[in-house]
Amino acid sequence: MRGWLILTFTLLTGVILGIGAATMGPALVTRYLPKSISGQAERLQGEVLRKQREQNRLLLKVGTARGPMLVTFTQKVAELDLLLEAGDTVTLITTGHATFVEDPILDRVQRPGAAGLAPAPPPASSSSPQAPKDKASR
Repeated sequence: MRGWLILTFTLLTGVILGIGAATMGPALVTRYLPKSISGQAERLQGEVLRKQREQNRLLLKVGTARGPMLVTFTQKVAELDLLLEAGDTVTLITTGHATFVEDPILDRVQRPGAAGLAPAPPPASSSSPQAPKDKASR
Protein backbone atom coordinates (compact mmCIF):
# COMPACT_ATOMS: atom_id res chain seq x y z
CA MET A 1 0.00 0.00 0.00
CA ARG A 2 2.80 2.41 0.84
CA GLY A 3 4.43 1.70 -2.56
CA TRP A 4 1.25 2.70 -4.39
CA LEU A 5 1.05 5.92 -2.39
CA ILE A 6 4.63 6.87 -3.31
CA LEU A 7 4.02 5.95 -6.95
CA THR A 8 0.82 8.03 -7.13
CA PHE A 9 2.45 11.02 -5.45
CA THR A 10 5.43 10.84 -7.83
CA LEU A 11 3.15 10.58 -10.85
CA LEU A 12 1.03 13.56 -9.79
CA THR A 13 4.15 15.63 -9.04
CA GLY A 14 5.53 14.82 -12.50
CA VAL A 15 2.26 15.78 -14.21
CA ILE A 16 2.07 19.08 -12.32
CA LEU A 17 5.72 19.92 -13.10
CA GLY A 18 5.23 18.95 -16.75
CA ILE A 19 2.19 21.17 -17.19
CA GLY A 20 3.93 24.05 -15.40
CA ALA A 21 7.08 23.71 -17.52
CA ALA A 22 5.04 23.56 -20.73
CA THR A 23 3.03 26.69 -19.94
CA MET A 24 5.53 28.87 -18.07
CA GLY A 25 8.85 27.47 -19.31
CA PRO A 26 9.13 29.26 -22.66
CA ALA A 27 8.47 32.65 -21.06
CA LEU A 28 11.24 32.04 -18.54
CA VAL A 29 13.77 30.67 -21.02
CA THR A 30 13.38 33.11 -23.94
CA ARG A 31 15.05 35.90 -21.99
CA TYR A 32 18.30 33.94 -22.05
CA LEU A 33 18.18 32.73 -25.66
CA PRO A 34 19.53 34.74 -28.59
CA LYS A 35 16.89 36.43 -30.72
CA SER A 36 17.93 34.44 -33.77
CA ILE A 37 16.81 31.11 -32.25
CA SER A 38 13.80 32.25 -30.26
CA GLY A 39 11.55 30.89 -33.02
CA GLN A 40 9.15 33.81 -33.43
CA ALA A 41 10.98 35.93 -36.00
CA GLU A 42 9.44 38.01 -38.75
CA ARG A 43 11.17 39.80 -41.62
CA LEU A 44 10.12 43.42 -42.05
CA GLN A 45 11.24 45.48 -45.02
CA GLY A 46 11.18 49.25 -44.98
CA GLU A 47 12.90 52.43 -46.02
CA VAL A 48 15.16 54.43 -43.71
CA LEU A 49 13.46 57.80 -43.49
CA ARG A 50 15.76 59.43 -40.94
CA LYS A 51 18.93 58.55 -39.04
CA GLN A 52 20.23 60.08 -35.82
CA ARG A 53 23.46 59.10 -34.08
CA GLU A 54 23.89 59.57 -30.37
CA GLN A 55 26.93 58.67 -28.33
CA ASN A 56 26.05 55.07 -27.56
CA ARG A 57 23.07 54.36 -29.82
CA LEU A 58 21.77 54.80 -33.35
CA LEU A 59 18.15 55.77 -33.97
CA LEU A 60 16.46 55.00 -37.27
CA LYS A 61 13.01 55.98 -38.41
CA VAL A 62 11.94 53.20 -40.76
CA GLY A 63 8.81 53.40 -42.89
CA THR A 64 7.20 49.99 -43.49
CA ALA A 65 4.00 48.85 -45.17
CA ARG A 66 2.39 48.57 -41.73
CA GLY A 67 3.48 52.01 -40.56
CA PRO A 68 6.54 53.79 -39.15
CA MET A 69 8.95 52.23 -36.66
CA LEU A 70 11.61 53.75 -34.44
CA VAL A 71 14.51 51.30 -34.42
CA THR A 72 17.25 51.65 -31.80
CA PHE A 73 20.63 49.97 -32.21
CA THR A 74 22.94 49.84 -29.18
CA GLN A 75 25.49 47.34 -30.53
CA LYS A 76 27.96 48.05 -33.36
CA VAL A 77 26.78 51.66 -33.46
CA ALA A 78 29.76 53.08 -35.37
CA GLU A 79 29.64 50.36 -38.04
CA LEU A 80 25.90 50.71 -38.57
CA ASP A 81 26.22 54.50 -38.73
CA LEU A 82 28.67 54.12 -41.62
CA LEU A 83 26.57 51.47 -43.35
CA LEU A 84 23.09 53.00 -43.20
CA GLU A 85 21.91 56.17 -44.92
CA ALA A 86 18.52 57.82 -45.34
CA GLY A 87 16.75 56.32 -48.34
CA ASP A 88 18.22 52.83 -47.93
CA THR A 89 15.89 49.84 -47.95
CA VAL A 90 16.52 47.60 -44.93
CA THR A 91 15.26 44.17 -43.96
CA LEU A 92 14.97 43.67 -40.21
CA ILE A 93 14.35 40.43 -38.34
CA THR A 94 12.14 41.17 -35.33
CA THR A 95 9.53 39.44 -33.21
CA GLY A 96 6.82 41.39 -35.04
CA HIS A 97 5.85 44.90 -36.04
CA ALA A 98 6.03 47.39 -33.19
CA THR A 99 6.37 51.14 -32.98
CA PHE A 100 9.55 50.94 -30.89
CA VAL A 101 12.07 48.17 -31.62
CA GLU A 102 15.39 47.72 -29.83
CA ASP A 103 18.37 45.89 -31.36
CA PRO A 104 16.71 43.93 -34.17
CA ILE A 105 18.82 41.79 -36.46
CA LEU A 106 19.77 43.70 -39.59
CA ASP A 107 19.43 41.17 -42.40
CA ARG A 108 19.92 43.24 -45.55
CA VAL A 109 20.67 46.78 -46.70
CA GLN A 110 19.97 47.90 -50.24
CA ARG A 111 20.87 51.29 -51.65
CA PRO A 112 18.28 52.98 -53.88
CA GLY A 113 19.14 52.42 -57.54
CA ALA A 114 22.31 50.45 -56.77
CA ALA A 115 21.06 47.15 -58.19
CA GLY A 116 22.48 47.62 -61.70
CA LEU A 117 25.62 49.56 -60.87
CA ALA A 118 29.03 48.06 -61.49
CA PRO A 119 31.87 48.80 -59.09
CA ALA A 120 33.84 51.93 -59.88
CA PRO A 121 37.22 51.40 -61.60
CA PRO A 122 40.24 51.82 -59.36
CA PRO A 123 42.01 55.18 -59.54
CA ALA A 124 45.05 55.47 -61.80
CA SER A 125 48.12 54.20 -60.01
CA SER A 126 51.03 56.50 -59.47
CA SER A 127 53.60 53.69 -59.74
CA SER A 128 54.92 54.92 -63.10
CA PRO A 129 56.71 58.18 -62.40
CA GLN A 130 55.83 60.88 -64.85
CA ALA A 131 57.80 64.03 -64.37
CA PRO A 132 55.91 67.21 -65.18
CA LYS A 133 57.30 68.93 -68.21
CA ASP A 134 58.62 72.37 -67.52
CA LYS A 135 57.98 74.92 -70.20
CA ALA A 136 60.77 77.03 -68.88
CA SER A 137 63.46 74.33 -68.97
CA ARG A 138 66.71 75.48 -70.68
